[in-house]
Amino acid sequence: MSVYVVSDLHGCHREFNALLTGIDFSDYDELWILGDVCDRGPDSIGLYQQIMQHDNMHLILGNHDAWFLKYMDTLIAVKKGQEITLPDADMRTWLFANGGTGTADAYMDLDLPACYDLKAYLEQAPFYQELEVRGQKYVLVHAGMGADCPAGTLISAVDPHEMLWSHIGLEDNPYSDRTLIVGHMPTFFYGHAYDGKIAHGRKKSILHIDCGCVYGRPLGCVRLNDGKEFYIPSTHTYLEVS
Repeated sequence: MSVYVVSDLHGCHREFNALLTGIDFSDYDELWILGDVCDRGPDSIGLYQQIMQHDNMHLILGNHDAWFLKYMDTLIAVKKGQEITLPDADMRTWLFANGGTGTADAYMDLDLPACYDLKAYLEQAPFYQELEVRGQKYVLVHAGMGADCPAGTLISAVDPHEMLWSHIGLEDNPYSDRTLIVGHMPTFFYGHAYDGKIAHGRKKSILHIDCGCVYGRPLGCVRLNDGKEFYIPSTHTYLEVS
């Protein structure tokens, strides 16, 4: 059995399927997805539905997944024809500034049972996961434990908001006995040397694996059994970043 980790799919369904083919993913393997399945790219809902159908694909909640979940009841109410208050500032930020409109529209196209199934799925998604593969311990989380997380802090004591939203540095792993694997920040934000690549912390054991597929960079994936990295070219430049 091989254990793989990928992050920040952001609706890049074609690249995800190309990755599964590229790693020869089977029913005997495990895939952990470090959040942000939705928004910005072209097929967020199709991605969720595919992931939900596989018991060996596991979603850890990201900030975009949590944003989507926050407003699912509102979208369901609209679908039912119920009166709602106008979207608040946070919902407008999600919809119009962070790629949520396409996700919301596709969600509204589902029938109600499918809407509730996806809502239930996201409600049970964890904020983090601890693993041990071939004697090496890992912590998988979307954004990290926070830039100022004290060394050795109990994972259960970390604010979930930090796990979803924090912007950590290249070396910000508070644990000396386990490797931290995160997404959230496309690696090109850490400098040109990391553009389109999985970034490895130099002083501490940490991997930043969001290579920015939705921005036209490759979709990065790491196999925990041996540390091998896989890269799938982005078939479209969905967004440009200055």
